[in-house]
Order: sequence, then structure tokens, then C-alpha cells
Amino acid sequence: MLVPGNPETLDPVLAETGTGFATIDRRVSNRDKPVKFLLALAFSLVAVSAANALSLAADPSAVANIKAGHHDCPHCNLVGADLSNQCVKYGNLEGANFSHAKLFLMCMSYADFKGASFRGTDLSGANLAHAKLDGADFSGARLTITSFKGTDLSRTKGLTQKQLDQACGDAATISPAGLHVKTCS
Repeated sequence: MLVPGNPETLDPVLAETGTGFATIDRRVSNRDKPVKFLLALAFSLVAVSAANALSLAADPSAVANIKAGHHDCPHCNLVGADLSNQCVKYGNLEGANFSHAKLFLMCMSYADFKGASFRGTDLSGANLAHAKLDGADFSGARLTITSFKGTDLSRTKGLTQKQLDQACGDAATISPAGLHVKTCS
């Protein structure tokens, strides 16, 4: 019976050939152990990175629901999704993860995005008028011609003046402390 980590149970061919598929047996010198350890660590890191990449992909059913016209998707995973030209007006998307998504020209007005992540997201031309954005994270988001008319941005995270210089609002828009947004023309 093959027992992981027990050199006495290794296939003798694998142990003798040194293919790297067998665990370190008793005959491995101390100078080879760091190399084997580093190789094992590298393979482990690759496996973890691959698992993380898979878990960070958008949930296909959540994307399909929004594209089918369903406006509610609280806490759903939309990482990297292309939702350009879609509409979630008045929807509940509280806590949704839109990181690195493409939301170009998306209608998002009056929707609830409290605690949502828009990290690295392209919101160019999106309409976030009157949206609820408390705790939403806009770190690294692209906001070219994004409308924040009537929106309270004071409790958002990650917004910079450079981002807001590309966006617009109106007299009812509340900017984060020390920042301002120009009026939409």
C-alpha cells in the first residue's frame, strides 16, 4: 500500500529514477533537501494561485441573471464580468464584487451598492445617479464620464480627486471630504 510521505511504501522504480514524483527517500543527501523543498513549495504556490484564480472568476449564473434583466444580485461574485450596456436600475447589489469588471455605459441609478467592490473596474459612462454607495470601494476604478448625480459619495472608499475629475455630478452630489466633483454638462 502506498502511504504518502513514507519512503518504504514508494514504488521502487520512481524512488530509483529520481523523477521527482516520489517523496524524498532515505538516500537523499542533506544538500538536495533544500532544492526538493523549494520545488515542493513552488508547486504548492502554483496550485494555490490557480485555485484563487478560479475562485475569483465571476459566477456565470449571476452574470446570466443580470443579462436576463434581473436587477437583484446581493453579494454575488461578478469579478471580471463584462456587463457593459446592462441595467440594474433600482436593484439590490449590496456587497457584490465587481472587481476588474467592465461596466461600460451600465445603468446603475437608484441601485443599492452598499459595501460593493468596484476595485479596478471600468465604469466609463455608467450612470450611478442616486445610487446607495456607503462602504463601496472604488480603488483604481476608471470613472470616465461616470454620472454621480444626486449620489452621496462621502462614505465610499478609495476615491481620488483624479478619478472624480473624470466623473461628474450635480448640486445634490456629496463628495468625500476634501474632494469635489464637477457638474455634468
